[in-house]
Amino acid sequence: MSSRAALLVLFAVLSAVPLQTVRAQTSSASAARACPVTPHVVGHPANGPIGNNDWYANSDRTIWATFWGWDFVRRGPDKPDPKTGYVPGQKVLWYKPSEYLLTVTGRRIDGPAPPLVYDIAIDPRPRGPIQPSGVYFPAAGCWQVDAKAGSSELRFVVLVKDAAS
Repeated sequence: MSSRAALLVLFAVLSAVPLQTVRAQTSSASAARACPVTPHVVGHPANGPIGNNDWYANSDRTIWATFWGWDFVRRGPDKPDPKTGYVPGQKVLWYKPSEYLLTVTGRRIDGPAPPLVYDIAIDPRPRGPIQPSGVYFPAAGCWQVDAKAGSSELRFVVLVKDAAS
């Protein structure tokens, strides 16, 4: 092969690498834009904690959740939780009807992943309407979170990013 032909082959190979990187970044950005993230509500729970936190709430304002000021949810990079194996996620503060236990479930809606883990072991004491918790997401992506206490229900969608993002 002539040196000119070798140079053309090298140029073609090197030109393709940045294009693949741009495509990967574009598809990641497109996935983030496609995630129907639920907007935060204005205000805070009546008789609940007051602060500058961004809250999610159901329409009748009986269940509230805050990820303590984050505009997205991040997973990692801490060591995996020995109980679940998941990389630690977010502390979430819930405000709910006092007389009911809160159940929280979640699933990734833009790809396969195990379900999220809701854990109150960090502070299991009854607190009436306030319930601190940990929510562990096993993968980055677009996640739907469902919370229920009695007949009250809250559903919201968050974008979970890797710690390196």
